[in-house]
Amino acid sequence: MSDEEPYIIESTPDEPEEKEGADSRFPVKAQLLLIGGLLFVMFAGFIVPQTLALLGTDAQTAGIEVGVENLIEDNSPNTPKKIESVSLTAEAAYVFDVVGQRVLYEKNADAVLPLASITKLMTALVAYELVPDETLVTISEAAAAQQSGGSLTAGETFEVKELADYALISSFNSASYALADSVGELLGDEDPLSQFVAAMNIRAEELNLPSLKYENPTGLDVSATIAGAVGNARDTSFLMEYILVNYPEILTPTVTEYTRLYNQAGDFHEAYNTNNALAEIPNLLGSKTGYTDLAGGNLTIAFDAGYNRPIIVTVLGSTRNERFSDVKRIVSEVQKSMSKQE
Repeated sequence: MSDEEPYIIESTPDEPEEKEGADSRFPVKAQLLLIGGLLFVMFAGFIVPQTLALLGTDAQTAGIEVGVENLIEDNSPNTPKKIESVSLTAEAAYVFDVVGQRVLYEKNADAVLPLASITKLMTALVAYELVPDETLVTISEAAAAQQSGGSLTAGETFEVKELADYALISSFNSASYALADSVGELLGDEDPLSQFVAAMNIRAEELNLPSLKYENPTGLDVSATIAGAVGNARDTSFLMEYILVNYPEILTPTVTEYTRLYNQAGDFHEAYNTNNALAEIPNLLGSKTGYTDLAGGNLTIAFDAGYNRPIIVTVLGSTRNERFSDVKRIVSEVQKSMSKQE
């Protein structure tokens, strides 16, 4: 299950520098041709070249080289201190100061663990970079079937942005699947879902996040022993940072407790945030939950610790409830280190 989803699905067959900013997505047609070519090469069994390298842009670690100076200016002497010790249930954790580019805390940061619905961050990112927000997507029978007890039905049509928001806020697998299936059709003549998942893995490589590996766009467990996606806490944090710095608009909806998803007919679906600690994390900038049988409880967030200090916190391998407690403990420790300074 993923977040509140109590079931398993089968996998789909086959299977110093400058960065692009929030207003500089790659031209859609160029991207599609480029990624289509990459997918062809990959399917042929060759090593996939880096898309950004072909475009004349170096693709380096998202957590270190993302043009942080364009986000905020670090004019404050107030710098969060490293966390010496904190009691966590999570198997792994990583805490990163975006402005200072410093690790404030880490626990088993390199352990590769199931990601569950944190996977949807990459799904939303790839869809955002490939197609305009207003692109229309129709829910297929296969997409509707992804959500146990969900409200999306086959035949409904939504804008990409609406579906991405729903996938991130309420963690709806039907929304994530529909995004991947629809955008994947534009990437070539192979199975659309497989092509989109391949694009997700290519993007992880481009961002130099090697531990992130995707089997599907939802994060649902493929079987009782195979996770829908895996990665470590460090790379998960750097993915969150990359989105925060370059496309903060993707994360903006994730700080809301409730919203409505409207289809093209004017009907709406209610969306409640799966982050139960939403109101207890001050100055939240973005968040994504994850929960499956294999993963346990996961949570990654970005919050402003004060003095314009975005901090990324990721915990993996916790429990359904303790993932929120773990993050709140870390946030509290960061705040304490800030308040002690004059």
